[in-house]
This record gives sequence, structure tokens and C-alpha cells, in this order.
Amino acid sequence: MENEFDVIIIGTGLTQSMTAAALAKAGLKVAHIDPNAYYGGDEAALTLDEIITWAEQHSSSDVIDQVQRCTTYTAEYCSTLNVSHPKQYTISLSPSVIPAIGPFITSVISSGISRYCSFKLLGPVSIYHDGQFKNVPRSKEDVFRDQEIALIEKRRLMRFLMFVAGDYESSPEFQGKEDTLFLEFLRQTFSLSEDICQSVVFALAYCSHADEPTAPALARVRSCLQSTGRYGPSPFIVAYYGGSGDLAQAFCRAAAVNGSVYILGRRIANVVCRDRSSEITGGNRRYALELDDFPEPLYASCLLSSQYHVPDHLRHHVAPISSEPSIGYHAVARGIVVLDSPLSSLGEDGEEPHATQSDSFIMVFPPGSVEGGSDVGAVHVLTAGPGTMCTPAGKCIIYLSTPLRDQERGPKALLEPYLPAILSSVEPPPNILFQTFYTQRFPKETGRSVPVDSEEDTYWTVPTLPADMSHAVDYAAQIAEKAFWKVTSSIRGSDAVSLEVSNGFWVDAVNDIGEDSD
Repeated sequence: MENEFDVIIIGTGLTQSMTAAALAKAGLKVAHIDPNAYYGGDEAALTLDEIITWAEQHSSSDVIDQVQRCTTYTAEYCSTLNVSHPKQYTISLSPSVIPAIGPFITSVISSGISRYCSFKLLGPVSIYHDGQFKNVPRSKEDVFRDQEIALIEKRRLMRFLMFVAGDYESSPEFQGKEDTLFLEFLRQTFSLSEDICQSVVFALAYCSHADEPTAPALARVRSCLQSTGRYGPSPFIVAYYGGSGDLAQAFCRAAAVNGSVYILGRRIANVVCRDRSSEITGGNRRYALELDDFPEPLYASCLLSSQYHVPDHLRHHVAPISSEPSIGYHAVARGIVVLDSPLSSLGEDGEEPHATQSDSFIMVFPPGSVEGGSDVGAVHVLTAGPGTMCTPAGKCIIYLSTPLRDQERGPKALLEPYLPAILSSVEPPPNILFQTFYTQRFPKETGRSVPVDSEEDTYWTVPTLPADMSHAVDYAAQIAEKAFWKVTSSIRGSDAVSLEVSNGFWVDAVNDIGEDSD
């Protein structure tokens, strides 16, 4: 096997996999390595028995030495398995939905990976209020059709939606209020009622807590409004077979078609930064990467990985592609629950669900909406079922997540109070077949905290994806594009500019999406 490459990418997370596909399409020699025996990294999609093994491997809380610089997991509780055929379930470590318009979907279109994966329109988004779920309006038609919203509230809400859909950045209503709490901005600027405010903040902007600033929240609302109607009434689509994990594997497949070499399930024994002038083996490649049970080292001019895979002796040598995202918290409580019967969302009219309606939908619990739950963070719930090939017929998976700010309570104690409200939304209530609760902790530092452009940089790290169910994939696409240009510029210098016209699939995607929108 050839062992000299332009770049070695370590980890098959969504960001790295997108970057590998683009670099391979541009003609670079890529080796893609993952110590795990599966694709996807933190965004992996695993079978039910693999999830149990994963939870057992992450049951230790001894993560203090790593949490400062990489994402870590601690599984607090994992029930016994009470299902037959566990391999027929596909569980996502990073459940997410895909905006119908945005950087990620443009990359999917232009890269051609849609031939390797399938998608389905997301069902309704409902919010929990006064002991019951209510669908959240997603368009002007929904607002006018909703008989529970008073006429004056409809006018105020429509004024806000038209404001977001326009050029609000230059408007006097927005100027100087970028950092104002979004909830206060809605109350003061548009006089929206508390119920409407909560729907906008937690079910349109998908804020995880009430003290998020206005600027990023408005950007997410605008994304939802722009995406609504492209593929149907929902602004989001969902991928089959576990979502992000299957998408990462699809990008890896596209990279392999264009010549990338893949090695999974081999521990990285050593990474050596070489003196170019004194090395003969491996040519002038700067890095040598040694794998367990592998006959010879792999050589590369550049390296790209997450912080998790950076060896200690190179930690201050790497350059981050981008700073870690500012998310306002450093840990998320997550839960995965398997049910013996499906959940049903409300129909688009708020009454009975339609027979063809998607079995993937979102349920939102604002802070303080459930006794014993979180008073500071919203809980977002995503469902998955046989409609996206994630479970056998008649079964259901629900994913729960909320910021972990109450350090005195673990994920199980924080999320379990929401299960009765979820299960009682259908009659008869389904039974729980399996459940696990775990904590995802995010990095607090990354070595070089601010990206520095330097011609000497040849080892880059990609940031952790935020625990944002609605827009994490778009963030992955943006980081992958930056990584693509960093690597190509380092390898090809001024010739890399020509890729923008010929091989760079992000630029091609912008043209594709523009033609599709006309």
C-alpha cells in the first residue's frame, strides 16, 4: 500500500469526513484514519448493542485531564436490554436535523453524496405548555389558521416574522441590541406575549436557555423561515439510518471513490514531526504516523484532526481552524430511550395526525414547564422510528438533551421527569424497552485559542460541533470548508485558487442552490 500522502485526516466525524471528500475531489492524496472501528466519531450512528458497549466504555468519570481540550462523555446510567434483534436499531450519538437551505445541504447536493443516503421531511414541532403539547406555527398560513392566537397577537407575531425575513441587521429595532437577551428583545421590541415569546425562543430559534443573546437567535429564526417550503411545510429534513453518522459515512464513501485510503480500528501509536532536511524515507513529508499492527509508518505533508487526537508533545504546535463555538455552557445532559410503540405528533391542523405524517418530529419543553425538570434550560426531544430506518416496525427512539448547568444533578435525574409527559401524549402510553443517560462535556481550552494564519502551519484541528440539534450540521459544513482551503493552500500554494473554479465543491454548491431557488 502506498504510504505517502498530501494530508492525513484523523477521525471520521462529520467535519473531517466532509473535508476528506472535498480534498479527494480536488485531487489531493488523502489518508483517513480512525482508531474507532466505526465511522462518525462523536456523530456516529451505532446499533443498540454497540450503544451498550459504548456506554460501558464511557462509564468512568475520570475525564479531568481531557475535558479541558476535547469532548468527553460520561454514561451515568444504562438499563438492561429488553429488546430482540438489537442490531435492527440505529442510535445516533449526535441527533440532529438538517435545514432545507444552508451550507450543509448545499454540500450534500454538490458533492453527490445523496446517492449514498436518503432523507425524509421532519414532522411538526410542538411545545409543551400547561400540561399539553401544541404545534408551533411555521409560516404565515399557520399563524392565521391558529385559532388559539388572538388577533392582536397574530399582528404582532407577523410583524416580527416579516422583520426577521427582511434586512433586519440595518434596522433601528436591531441596532445596539445584538447582545440583548432574546427573550427581552421580543418582549420590549415587539410586545409579544409570554407564550408566543417562548415558542419563538425555544421552538423557532432553538435556544437552549433563556439568556441567549439576540443576534445568533435571530439568525436561526431567519434560517427556519427561509428553509420552510423548499421541500415541504417543515424547514428541516432528517437523514435515514441515524442521521449525522450515516451522513459522515456517505462523505467518506465519496472520498474513497476519489482515491482516499481508509484505515479504521487501529490505535495511533505515535505521531512524529520530522526534520525535512534530514529525512529520506517518506520524502519531504513533514509527519510520520505510526499505527498499531501496521507494517510501516504513513507520511504526510499536513495533518488534520480533532483536539482529542493531538498527542501531548504536539499540542502547542497545532493551529485551530476556528475557535471553539461559544455556546454558553460546557456540558449537556443527554438521554436515549427506546419505546415499544411509536409516538404520534399532532397533525398539521393541531388535531389528529395524518397517516403519512413523518414519525420524526421535535417536542420542546421550555424551562420550568415540568415539575422536577430544569428551571434554567430547555429540553429538546427528537423522535426517530421505522420511517427513517432507525427501528423495527412499531418501535420508537426518543432523544432528550438540555444544558447541564445544575451540577448537583446528573443527566438521569434531570431528564427523567420529562418522560411521563412524553409517554402520556399518546394512548395507551408506550413502555420503555431501554434507556441510557449520559453527560457530554465540551472543551474549555484548545491550546492556541485564536486561529492564526501562518504559512508554517501544517497541523490543524477542527472544533467540536455544538450540541445544537437544528444547525450543528451547517456549522460542520462551514468549518469543513475552512479546513479545505487551509490544506489546499498549504499543499498547492497559489495554485489552490484555481480549485475555486474547478474542483472545490462548496463554490459549485452555491451556484446549484441559486439555480434551484429561482
